[in-house]
Amino acid sequence: MYLELSVLYLYSYLAGSVPTAYLIARLVKGIDIREYGSGNVGGSNVIRQLGKRWAFPLAGIEFVLKGLSPVIFAYFLAAQVPGLEQTSLPFLLSPLIALAGNNWSVFLGLQGGRGLMVVCGMLIALAPLLFLVAITIYLVGWRVSKSSAVWALIAVLLLPVLPHLSGGVLAIGWPSIWSAVVADSSFQSLPAQSVAMSWFGLAIVGLVVSKRVMSNTLRFPADTSRGRVLLNRMIHDRDVEDRENWVDRAPDKS
Repeated sequence: MYLELSVLYLYSYLAGSVPTAYLIARLVKGIDIREYGSGNVGGSNVIRQLGKRWAFPLAGIEFVLKGLSPVIFAYFLAAQVPGLEQTSLPFLLSPLIALAGNNWSVFLGLQGGRGLMVVCGMLIALAPLLFLVAITIYLVGWRVSKSSAVWALIAVLLLPVLPHLSGGVLAIGWPSIWSAVVADSSFQSLPAQSVAMSWFGLAIVGLVVSKRVMSNTLRFPADTSRGRVLLNRMIHDRDVEDRENWVDRAPDKS
């Protein structure tokens, strides 16, 4: 059991650590994306620096490799390792470790992205109904307010709450859905799934918020107070309030 879990966790971290956005930027434009725009090794910065078409291969790799594959690997092991169920801590650690790898990649000196696309892949694999509700909240909020960072944060903060508000229905996973469809039975163990997914959502909040606050550097702008920078990072996912100056940054070549 311990060997199988060790392999699962090692795979999850290394898969999550693959610096997809960094590699695409290097291959396409020959730049270190951490030195441009927001400095984030993720989708929004790739779109800004390389164009929208590169968001599709990035999203595909992030979803499948980092979000889906650690969960699929855990499902595969669950058939062989006693007690490795979707609601168990050893199972849920796998996607969380992948998210940590994305945010603090061993290949980038513990720098990385914010992990939102990875979170989407994880939720699709673990709790598809929860994903649908969370992504709907994000998209509607973004559409109305035009503030992606704020509504991404709100959607993430709701992840520990939504399973309870729904009576556990939003926490159900594919095995329960499949069993209910095939056997024409009601969903089983909703309380257990609700509690497990709430704790899982809380762990996601911790990883995402920690990355926002830490960013990829602990350096602070000289003309902005540290408290203001931390607040900007938390709410707007950037160090300063002026978005255009932030996303258009580039290294000084002089």
